[in-house]
Amino acid sequence: MRFSASISLFLLPLVLSACEPPTAGREVEVPLRLYRWQGEAYRAEPLPGKPLKVGVYLYRQGQEVWAHLRPEGGEAGLEGTLALVLEGPGGERAAEAVREGKASFLQVKGKADRPACAFYLVSLSPDPWSEDLEVRLYHESGRVCEEER
Repeated sequence: MRFSASISLFLLPLVLSACEPPTAGREVEVPLRLYRWQGEAYRAEPLPGKPLKVGVYLYRQGQEVWAHLRPEGGEAGLEGTLALVLEGPGGERAAEAVREGKASFLQVKGKADRPACAFYLVSLSPDPWSEDLEVRLYHESGRVCEEER
């Protein structure tokens, strides 16, 4: 028992030193909206409901850069699309990840010079298989950069 405690105390500084703080990040609360077809386009109307919290963070270690996208909260049973695209300073694509299905953590990793950016898209619905001309949806997109470009 003393042996396992001493191993844990030895490993703790190593684990904590590997945790780099994000070089950039954004947290937003996305309201639930009703998107209703109005002839030629969808019109968005706010709905009562729990907001979806979306966190997007960029991390860097040397040339390697990675982005995390984490949706949390909102209504139960969310499904839809999550996407992340990493770009270097000249707009070159370093990596991308897309997930269809249940709302969950998404990560992408690549190599890029500074400043790198992550473009993100969140499109999640509590009733994803509805074929009506209206749908309840959390929708957010944007960009997070290490420095202003």
